[in-house]
Amino acid sequence: MNIDDGAADDIDFEEYTTPDEVMRKMAMVWQNELCAPCLLPTQMGLVDILLDQIKGMEDNIARQADRMQLRISLHRMELQRISFMTSDYMRCRLQKIESNPNDAIDQHQRRKQENQSDLLSETELQFAKEYANAEAELFEKTVLEFMPAALKKVSVPRPDHQDDMVYAKVLAEDIGNVAIPDWQDLNAEMVLEMEKSSCHLIPFQSVKHYVEEGTVQLL
Repeated sequence: MNIDDGAADDIDFEEYTTPDEVMRKMAMVWQNELCAPCLLPTQMGLVDILLDQIKGMEDNIARQADRMQLRISLHRMELQRISFMTSDYMRCRLQKIESNPNDAIDQHQRRKQENQSDLLSETELQFAKEYANAEAELFEKTVLEFMPAALKKVSVPRPDHQDDMVYAKVLAEDIGNVAIPDWQDLNAEMVLEMEKSSCHLIPFQSVKHYVEEGTVQLL
């Protein structure tokens, strides 16, 4: 079902020209975030567009005289679907940030230095910093202050997603071949042909770049 066009008349869709395209993009972003073993670059701009659409749809429904019409019921169902998708996307990202806020901050700063797309939105970055500080303060009061000075320095764990496997579907024509580890010889690599519409069980690191640019979708 299409999003009510009247709810999005004044929204700047940037590269998205129709509400349907916004929904398709959000569905793919949401699915990728759920399936990826680590945080993907933030798409909160897309979420903001959908939140504006939700508000517009709610206002449009409130103006209807007969709210029991089948059309209104279908709009409410679509509204709930959009709300769940955006909420679950943000919930998934917050859970990943909470699992290791210091690493999320470090990865975000590294990407900015390399002129890559932001890993975290401004709100997520602020949340990560506050969560990391609260975690460090709790650890200091409950553990570190009772330990000898020589043992008080604790390194921050860094997750390794090098060998994490994901299911991936190729969306574009021109991806070409992708290098993957040769599990029989860890010092060698194999070449995997990535044809359009083909699905693969593949190391996440081998397709991470393609997932970020939207030419591969995680399943």
